[in-house]
Amino acid sequence: MPKSAKPSPGVLLRKPFEDEINRCKNAITTNPNDPTFYAYLAHAYIVLWCYGFIPHAEALPPATEAVEKALAIDPECGMAHTVLGLIRESHWQWDAIESELKLGIQFAPDDALAHNWYANYLYANSRFAEAYIMAETAVTLSSDPGLKIGLGAISYFTQDFERLKREMLAVIADHPDYAPAYDWLGMAYIQLQEFDKSIEAYETAAKLSGRLAEILGGLGHAYGIAGREIDARNILNEMKEYAESVHVPPVQIAFVYAGLGDDNNTIAMLERAFAEKSWELIFIRTEPWFEHLHDDSRFQRIVERMQFLPLG
Repeated sequence: MPKSAKPSPGVLLRKPFEDEINRCKNAITTNPNDPTFYAYLAHAYIVLWCYGFIPHAEALPPATEAVEKALAIDPECGMAHTVLGLIRESHWQWDAIESELKLGIQFAPDDALAHNWYANYLYANSRFAEAYIMAETAVTLSSDPGLKIGLGAISYFTQDFERLKREMLAVIADHPDYAPAYDWLGMAYIQLQEFDKSIEAYETAAKLSGRLAEILGGLGHAYGIAGREIDARNILNEMKEYAESVHVPPVQIAFVYAGLGDDNNTIAMLERAFAEKSWELIFIRTEPWFEHLHDDSRFQRIVERMQFLPLG
């Protein structure tokens, strides 16, 4: 099969957001004064960036333009404020994020996404008690299984991996084809040193997601940690081949190198992620897969250059 005929990695998860972009653009042509369509258009671009489908430089200009139009029409558009908070987070404007996320909830108190994104910001900053309240609220407002990943993320970053395992198994019981749940289950099993189960979970996630780069990074990490170096390097080669035609987040490649114990290439990929403003870097201080680098001066310099607010 010619290289050009290969399917785009993760197309199964990418398509709904591309469809949302098209839906919003079509709606705007007939309802140009409805701020909601601009806000959700911006949100779709931001999520494509978060998933690593498109780089920061491609996602942020249309997202910013759409948010500005939404707020010009209605300064109290809740989703627009939520997305503006995410835009500021993407630029690492730490002092300006939380106020927008709070306005998103104030103006749209029943919006599950607003609560979910605020929870995401809170647990990235180790404010776990507050994050749990927001994530629990999101789950009560919507049955979307993706919102339960937010609860699982809190378990992950508080390093309660048994709880994360239970949470993801419960999601899988209700949604057996939901790839992100297998992704996070694989993360739990890695930290519990149940490597065979982790690889099984990740291989399922990769299949269900259409080999999303975000999941391949975890699969490669699991192979490396388990001592399956050849398999891990095959994943690296697959991701590098994808990167010739589509965007692949550098942090996901860094995860594979970290699993292989290759600190130099892990740091090199994190430096590239810094240059690209990759979304995953907001978790760099508390990501268990990078804990072994905390005493590495090169890692410390990346964290210092992020100019984070203090944790907790």
